[in-house]
Amino acid sequence: MRERNFVSSRCRVALLGFGTVGSAIARRFNSTESSPSDPQLTHIFDRRAGEKRGRLHADSLTWTSSIDDVLQSDVDVVVEAIGGLEPAVEWIRAALLAGKSVVTANKQVIARHGADLATLAARQGRQLRFEGAVGGAIPIVRAIGEGLAGDRITRIVAILNGTTNFALSRIEATGCGLDEAIREARDRGYAEADVSADLDGHDAAAKLAILCRLAFGLRVDPSQIELRSAAAIGADDFARAKRRAATIRQIAFADYDRAAARLTAWVAPIDVDRSSIFARVHGPQNAALITGAHSGEIGIFGAGAGGDATAVAMIGDVRAIARDKHAIVPAPVLTSEFRMLNSLLLEAS
Repeated sequence: MRERNFVSSRCRVALLGFGTVGSAIARRFNSTESSPSDPQLTHIFDRRAGEKRGRLHADSLTWTSSIDDVLQSDVDVVVEAIGGLEPAVEWIRAALLAGKSVVTANKQVIARHGADLATLAARQGRQLRFEGAVGGAIPIVRAIGEGLAGDRITRIVAILNGTTNFALSRIEATGCGLDEAIREARDRGYAEADVSADLDGHDAAAKLAILCRLAFGLRVDPSQIELRSAAAIGADDFARAKRRAATIRQIAFADYDRAAARLTAWVAPIDVDRSSIFARVHGPQNAALITGAHSGEIGIFGAGAGGDATAVAMIGDVRAIARDKHAIVPAPVLTSEFRMLNSLLLEAS
């Protein structure tokens, strides 16, 4: 590894994945909006790096299809944008062990392994940030984890899936069928090929589990959150809701009774009053009402789906790390004994 002046040099960033989110992040790093002091994208990993490298032209940018090239490089921050549980969780763990801070929008990884990865990051003196994992561009992770840390949060009611909200609000506005609404969502970049996790509530449940850990200090398995699918909702359902002065949204709900140590958590399409904030959330937007014992009800809403919205959150996390000089000091030299100790500590935690 070549030596650098770690006090004055720019924060160096490696990007894992050049799909919808990854390419949006890369374009932002490579845009004319950036200044010489901003974090610098130096490496892009993608399994099809040879095919994709022509899609982004930048000086001093290394493309690779080998994860080891990233782990052995002198980058300060690894941005994970490949999605899925495996191998994402192992690569995040390897990056932390290699002395890199990590930014991810991977809600499945954070929902299931976030606590253990955060422990590892702390032991390594590095940061693990995941604002993009919940709510797209809306800063709900910081709002709960930092802004409201001085309160005792009791309830979260939210729209956490932009794909489903886009589909439901299009059915409401046009009377179209669900299939047509989903096709339009895909055309606009708000939906993947398989939307079952969105419509059935699994995506929102993973995000809700993350918020439960931040808000209530609880490790919640997303599979334990009760779900009801939105896949059968149609124009007739909206017509009936309208007669009740309501509309339909997929709502994620969590309420924690600390005295009884009882958590109520579910995701379902339900009637919401037309005067509520949720009725006014259209397209790929997300929204949340967070209730604190002392602050009362706090509302937040904004863009919740699409590569650009997620890129905003992830680049914000990178810049937060870059501002922390302790997060970009030289990586420690890890011996095999240290790696083994870390493995044993993780197994015991």
